[in-house]
Amino acid sequence: MIKSMTGYGRSTAVKKSTQVTLRIRSVNSRFLDLKVRGIELDPELDMKIRETVTHKLKRGSIHLHIDAGNSSNNESLIFNRSRFETIEKSLLHIQKEYGRHIDMSDIISLKDIFTENNAGTMDTSIVLTALDKALKQTQEMRVKEGEKLQKDMMERCAVLEDILHKLEIGMRDSAHERKVSYSEKIQELIGATQLDENRLMQELAILAERADVTEEIVRSRSHIEQFQSFLHSEEPVGKRLNFLLQEMSREVNTIGSKNVNSKITGFVIELKSEVEKLREQVQNVL
Repeated sequence: MIKSMTGYGRSTAVKKSTQVTLRIRSVNSRFLDLKVRGIELDPELDMKIRETVTHKLKRGSIHLHIDAGNSSNNESLIFNRSRFETIEKSLLHIQKEYGRHIDMSDIISLKDIFTENNAGTMDTSIVLTALDKALKQTQEMRVKEGEKLQKDMMERCAVLEDILHKLEIGMRDSAHERKVSYSEKIQELIGATQLDENRLMQELAILAERADVTEEIVRSRSHIEQFQSFLHSEEPVGKRLNFLLQEMSREVNTIGSKNVNSKITGFVIELKSEVEKLREQVQNVL
């Protein structure tokens, strides 16, 4: 079963007096693009988080936000005395030197001189526990979104096969129409002169060979079959699906370039439309 790159996970873990809330949001991207925001992490923990996310999610634009706080009701604050005194001294100097009075409240807030007393309480295991739970939620959502994508794309593959079948029938009818039209034009040009049937058949054979799209139709069906098989894969197949769509698009363009029949052109437009819809969906496949 394919997975989507779209997913969301949220988890909260508590240990002693520390509470960690971790949120993951994942959307489609050509590569893995991980951004970690929130609290300042120890380099070793940061690397561990990145390795875990890379291993689990593989690909996508992933935003990970970590919040940490004191879970107890006895939260304490630390007064940053040296910072306060430095700022106060600078403001007094400005007042004496320039005669300008500046209120401390105009340039700083309480958060600038007070911090929560979490020193020594942060445990890397609590962050990894929250990460594991959030990743599990994200993966579950990716699977659900993948099921929706699979259903939609299987239906579109069936539509492509149906259009190819109609195009095949249309090509046979078109061959007969070309023969009649070509004969009438030649007869009109040569007037009463006897038409050489053998020569006419040779010319028609050349035209038929140039307009024949049997190989393109066969290859298109092969690509659709491969595409459908990848939709049941457990491995990341988004890039392979995109490659197959490029090949399908090439075959459809060739079919269009070989024919000027309005009916065939209509089928080619329908094929291009369905391939493009598949391409839009594939952008979200892991």
